[in-house]
Amino acid sequence: MSRISCNVNKDLLPLYVDDVCSEESKDLVEEHLSECGECQNYYEALKEGLLEAEVKGDKENILSEEKMRQVAASIIKDIKKQISRRQIQTVCVAVAIALIFIFVLEGLNGAYMGSELQRVPLFDTRLKVGDMHVTELYQLQNGYLYISVETDKKFSIVSSGNLNDNFDQNEGVTDKYTGEIALRRELWGGSIQMKKCSFIYPLSGVVENREGELVECEDSAIYLEGKGDQREKVWEKGETVEKAPPEIEGMAKKEIEAEAARRHAWNEDGGGGERTDPYVIMDNENGF
Repeated sequence: MSRISCNVNKDLLPLYVDDVCSEESKDLVEEHLSECGECQNYYEALKEGLLEAEVKGDKENILSEEKMRQVAASIIKDIKKQISRRQIQTVCVAVAIALIFIFVLEGLNGAYMGSELQRVPLFDTRLKVGDMHVTELYQLQNGYLYISVETDKKFSIVSSGNLNDNFDQNEGVTDKYTGEIALRRELWGGSIQMKKCSFIYPLSGVVENREGELVECEDSAIYLEGKGDQREKVWEKGETVEKAPPEIEGMAKKEIEAEAARRHAWNEDGGGGERTDPYVIMDNENGF
């Protein structure tokens, strides 16, 4: 029994006569012709040119259908591309809205200081370690360190910490404590522009550990911390440091006394406890 119907066979016969169909189609046509007298007569008429006008129409229809299939495939392909582009655009818009929400929620210029968001490359506005230079390092009479940092690029935000848990990439959190200095740009420029900042670092104090206990601890080192969490050591415990000259000593003493007076005024009990965070002395171009 033939594997194709008479109608299908008649559609293929014009191509068969012109010898432009595939070998598989030829086999189907010849198989059908061997079993179907009606199609055999139709085939003979085609060969003799009796159905030339009809055949021409059949060929055009076949070619037209093929062309339509090609056009349809092209349209489907374009639609898929458009859908893909729309999906990408939708994702980008969603990400942009999320980022805007984060900035509005946490603040554009430093309200989220110290959060993990600041360590994401897109939001990491810290200056590179190579752009920061320690120009002054002195030991004060009270044992504190005086550190001045100058930069190649301007910054607007000062982030400094002291007596923080030290994290080692191999060991994790250690039993040592460190101080860090990070200088940041504001995302939108900022009104305060600096290229120098000084710090007064207490090297010991009582802090609350991870268990919520108050413990006496000392800094093992102080680092410059820059973009991409790069670090450069400024000072290490046991290192010999030059004594501060009189003008630095006098200025640092005034700063410490002024801060103590402010802390005393802010606390009703007249106390305020021991200060362990660094004293920051700004030096900016606008005189703030």
